[in-house]
Amino acid sequence: MKNKLTLMVFVPLLVSGISLQAQRYVEQRIDEGNSSMITFKPGTNARDLALSDSGKFFSEILNLPAGSKMVKINSAKLFSDFSDEKYQLYHNGIKVEFANYMLHYVKGNLVSMNGEFYDTSDLNTQADVPESAALKAAVKYIGAKELMTNTEYGREINYQPKGELVLLPVEAANGKYRLLLSYKFDIFSAEPFLRSNVYVDAKSGAVLLNDQIMKHTGEHSHGKGMIGISPAGPENQSKQDFASIFVAGSAQTKYSGTKSIETTLVSGKYALKDNTRGGGVNTYNNNNANYTSLTKNNITDTDNNWTTAEHSSTGNDVALDVHWGVEKTYDYFKDTFNRDSYDNQGAVLDSYIHVRNSWENAAWTGSAMVYGDGATNFKPLGAFDVTAHELGHAVCQETANLVYQRESGALNEGLSDIWGTVVENAYAPEKQNFLIGEDITKVSPNYLRSMSNPNSGLSKQPDTYKGTYWKDASNSCIPNPDTNDNCGVHYNSGVLNYWFYLLVMGGTGTNDIGNSFNVTGIGFEKAAKIVYRLETSYLTSNSNYNNALTYGIQSAKDLFGADSAEHKATQNAFYAVGLGTAYSGGTPTTDTQAPTAPQLSASSTTQNSTSLSWSGSTDNVAVTGYDVYRGTSLLGSTTTATTYSVTGLSPATAYSFTVKAKDAAGNISAASNTVNVTTLSGTAATYCSASSNSTADERISNVKFADINQSSTGTAGYENFTSVIGNVTKGNAYSISITPYWTSIKYSEGYAVYIDYNGDGDFTDAGELAWTKTAGTTSPVSGSITIPGTALTGNTRMRVIMKYNSVPSSSCGTISYGQIEDYTLKITSAGAVSSLIAESSAGNTAISVYPNPVKEVIKIKSESGSEFRYQLVDARGSVVQSGETKSQSINVESLLSGVYILSLDNGKEKITQKIIKN
Repeated sequence: MKNKLTLMVFVPLLVSGISLQAQRYVEQRIDEGNSSMITFKPGTNARDLALSDSGKFFSEILNLPAGSKMVKINSAKLFSDFSDEKYQLYHNGIKVEFANYMLHYVKGNLVSMNGEFYDTSDLNTQADVPESAALKAAVKYIGAKELMTNTEYGREINYQPKGELVLLPVEAANGKYRLLLSYKFDIFSAEPFLRSNVYVDAKSGAVLLNDQIMKHTGEHSHGKGMIGISPAGPENQSKQDFASIFVAGSAQTKYSGTKSIETTLVSGKYALKDNTRGGGVNTYNNNNANYTSLTKNNITDTDNNWTTAEHSSTGNDVALDVHWGVEKTYDYFKDTFNRDSYDNQGAVLDSYIHVRNSWENAAWTGSAMVYGDGATNFKPLGAFDVTAHELGHAVCQETANLVYQRESGALNEGLSDIWGTVVENAYAPEKQNFLIGEDITKVSPNYLRSMSNPNSGLSKQPDTYKGTYWKDASNSCIPNPDTNDNCGVHYNSGVLNYWFYLLVMGGTGTNDIGNSFNVTGIGFEKAAKIVYRLETSYLTSNSNYNNALTYGIQSAKDLFGADSAEHKATQNAFYAVGLGTAYSGGTPTTDTQAPTAPQLSASSTTQNSTSLSWSGSTDNVAVTGYDVYRGTSLLGSTTTATTYSVTGLSPATAYSFTVKAKDAAGNISAASNTVNVTTLSGTAATYCSASSNSTADERISNVKFADINQSSTGTAGYENFTSVIGNVTKGNAYSISITPYWTSIKYSEGYAVYIDYNGDGDFTDAGELAWTKTAGTTSPVSGSITIPGTALTGNTRMRVIMKYNSVPSSSCGTISYGQIEDYTLKITSAGAVSSLIAESSAGNTAISVYPNPVKEVIKIKSESGSEFRYQLVDARGSVVQSGETKSQSINVESLLSGVYILSLDNGKEKITQKIIKN
């Protein structure tokens, strides 16, 4: 495996994002996408500058643009000699969501800082969509039929779904982020029972993100079929509301035996109200009622001796498990880390049992814990590890605040499972601590998840990053709580679970990607401290598994020292689950293996352009991109694309091209084979350049016009399809259809088509803006273009532009988001015949090959009607199919989608033609 830590380069300090002035402080900087960590040189006055002038400090360290500043939002004294300060990024007074930086102090010395940072330059902070319209979109998106606003409880807590304007980082396909002005709404729905932060684009009104506040124990009940569930919220009662008598009771719990609990005497009866911990621990009976009719029903006992005989008939015995479980979870965080409730401010801890009829789940709502009674698969869900799991979500909400989807959501779920296991081990070590839900699961294998063997359990999970049972968490997965578990949050958490199990217990083996590992366990206490520091000091909202690797190792070093047994175990446990490298003598093993060389070919050469394509290289971990060379000059680079359009060439000129692959550690492959290309002779008009800075979020997927039907997966800002010819006739009208491609979110797009009707090399003459479409999210967009009678006959250029949020205003230059494509039109006069028939080498016969593009069968028509020998060659130059045509057809159904060269020869007739396989 390639080591992510090879990017931790000691600063020869021209590091992007750090000013020359700040170099006197910085020792090293680690960059992983939008996340970074900076460590400071010992003995510098970085601490003094940070304390005296934080604005200047962040300006120097992060090169903040004008209008951006970091605002301190809290500070915390942690265990031992550690303390943190947390800062929030604002731009022109608007919060940049998830953009936090933490300053880390040890014994009062500033040693490091880390967080998420986003480019705030060149932003539009003027909303176009009214807040009321955005709220309607958010409510519709989440499917809320009745908000808490209209309930007794909603009025009690003064709930209002007020919109907050924020700048939301939206992830692109290439892993980079862009900031979009958005409304953020806390949508708390009574029917169905849901709670989410919903972000609505303030420019287009589209929903950008649904970040669920409510977290569940299982993956199947995020909202589906939850009508009638009774949620819960903070009681907000002061201590004066309670009787002043607090007595320890004896409780025969359903799952954990007899335990001591704290109760309160209320009107002559003992209630499950504990006012000795923080703002109170309260357990209520929801009576399976709908939330709109919720009353806070105390669960009581006459003598404070809570027996099974008294409470099992009503199902209230599980309330004793919940009450004791929440008390002990509070105690663990307070006694171990001096954390006063989940928010470290003594927040009230309310729990509700008997939520909905036969509900098979438990959840953290954002302000309380709710438990169902189970049915077919589960018993009542108030077991000890489940209560600690739900309260773990509350801690995460107030610290790392991990977004509840994809890898960040999997970390969120994994941390809750870890706290469920840790707290259970601390107070009930006799239980099966590395099983989740073993007390409540009725069906085989009688537990919900296993941390020691994630591949087993009711929910089969991966134990290796992107290994067996891994669920797609890439940008191609659109998060949905009902169909894909928000891109695997409950499934992919198994990787973190197994890492923690190995860190505690140790183990040997070989993982799913073939890595043999050997981990020496360090026990629960030390492992839990590493996790707590990782979660509360380093992880941020969009952290992924690679961030967990980097910061998990750093947490172990912080607490126990570099090269300590704890550091070694942490790093080796990550390696065991497919992340990073095994520990080797203090310095992580550096990746020195270069990718294999690509195989290059060229096609569609014109007077001033050619198209390059190559086979994908392989690497011991992953190829991160390709560099394209003309001779010895670097033309450009791609990330995952294996095609490149070369433009701006001169007619009748010889060129040579090569490609090299590269990886994340900076290793570069040998050059590909050299491809020599001679451009066609003749004159060609020189058109202005046009491109897009980013196609990561949106680009053109398909263009249809006349006989052009071009599908593209190209990700360059400009795509040269001038080898694709559309045949049109003057005076005729033709339909235009453009299909956009979005990675996940549907952005508002505007369109323009320019045609150089007079062939003078520009698109600026009257009428050459042939068609436009106002910005919107329709797919595909369509219209009609009539070729004017004054158009020049012959070949000319057509330019298609898709631009984010507005109609393109020019045929030239660079746009921020979108894509530009060029095509060739062959214009003929009325009455002339335009044929797609390719001339044979004999010159007196013709061969027709159709359809093109093709899905299944290529059909061939020739004057001779004879059979042909054929070859199909792919973009790498490899023959992928050959033989003799049967019944004048070739079946290509088994070929992958792409571009191929078809050669036909029957001894008299020959043809070579490009074929597009869909």
